[in-house]
Amino acid sequence: MSQHLNKHFNDLSTALKDLHKALLMLEAKKMEQSLGRKISPYELLHASLNDANLAWLRVMSELIVNLDTVIDETPTLSAQEANRISSEVLEMLEKPPGLIATDFWTRYSEYLGSNPDIIVLHSKVKKTLDSLRPRN
Repeated sequence: MSQHLNKHFNDLSTALKDLHKALLMLEAKKMEQSLGRKISPYELLHASLNDANLAWLRVMSELIVNLDTVIDETPTLSAQEANRISSEVLEMLEKPPGLIATDFWTRYSEYLGSNPDIIVLHSKVKKTLDSLRPRN
């Protein structure tokens, strides 16, 4: 992977992790309100891995793991592979064409439409994606 792509994909991974953490913390607040008590970090980890209400967020978790694996295991990333990864991230974060939205998009768009922190983090991911696009 070239130094340029390596830096930008590391930046993308960091931006996605920041967004994921913010979404997880918002979901944790919902859980705490529902339970009427604070939840422990262990309970949050367990819920993030097993709770059906958080299944939508595991899509992003898997994407981050896949991205980090590519960064760690691919010394030279082809432009085609870089475009595939960028497209996959963009596809997840944008409203899908047509009438049927993914479960991820349905839940994500609720936060994107109402939480300024999520809007800022979303913009950061998009800006990082833009830096990965080839310049003409």
